[in-house]
Amino acid sequence: MKHVTLAEIVEIADRLFPFSECENWDNCGIQIGDPSQTVDGIAFSLDPLPETIAFAAENACGLLITHHPAILEPIRRITPESLVGRTLLHAARSNVGILSLHTNLDCAEGGLNDWLAEVLGLETVRIPVPARAARLGILSGSLRISQVADRLAEKLNVRSLRIIAREDRLVKTVFCVSGSGMGYLKDALAWKADLMITGDVRYHAAREALELDLPVIDAGHFGLEKDAVSIMRSAFDREFTQMGLAVRCVACPMEADPFQTYTTPGGFHLERTTSAS
Repeated sequence: MKHVTLAEIVEIADRLFPFSECENWDNCGIQIGDPSQTVDGIAFSLDPLPETIAFAAENACGLLITHHPAILEPIRRITPESLVGRTLLHAARSNVGILSLHTNLDCAEGGLNDWLAEVLGLETVRIPVPARAARLGILSGSLRISQVADRLAEKLNVRSLRIIAREDRLVKTVFCVSGSGMGYLKDALAWKADLMITGDVRYHAAREALELDLPVIDAGHFGLEKDAVSIMRSAFDREFTQMGLAVRCVACPMEADPFQTYTTPGGFHLERTTSAS
């Protein structure tokens, strides 16, 4: 059986989700590891965490492939005092490399946002340049915002969504971007979207969306990106099979949304709670 090195897996990753698609602020690629080390098993996770490193090590996987990078901002030291430090120390002690596919997975054909457009049932999907990570598409028929929210909640298996809208209007053209996408608000407007779908919407960004009269559904960062694990695993599984390589691919099963949301009955309605209520 041919042994595969971490460097060769990086080459495969580049074919599947080209690193040239990465945003210039991003840190995709090897986070820690020896490119010459051989890899017989790969674990896949959304986040690089001590528990996902432990799962990889316990399952004889010499590599953890994640969506979110272990190192995104410059770090001054690697110590147990920080989550990044604990994760990297655990990886080094366990001899588990970390390879991250972040904005290249967001942008690439067959990546996370193509998947999201498919989940939403969008047609005539295009890349709304310059927002390369986003997708713009048309629903097969006009739906109310609440109906799109119901579809999204079911497909993503999430229990709650946040809706930013003045009324439950009919929409047809949808601009979607996984993760934290409110930086693309003006792009969604320029492409004449009726509805924007993303995550991590902050208060003042929500105010701006209301003022600009662009409805937004916030499906949560985890809810929109947790399926990155199955997307990456399936892509590598297919590639290894085609290449005749016996590399085990396993998904980390323990990840969960860090937010627990308490919801009250009522759903989406036009009456709005005010600060004086």
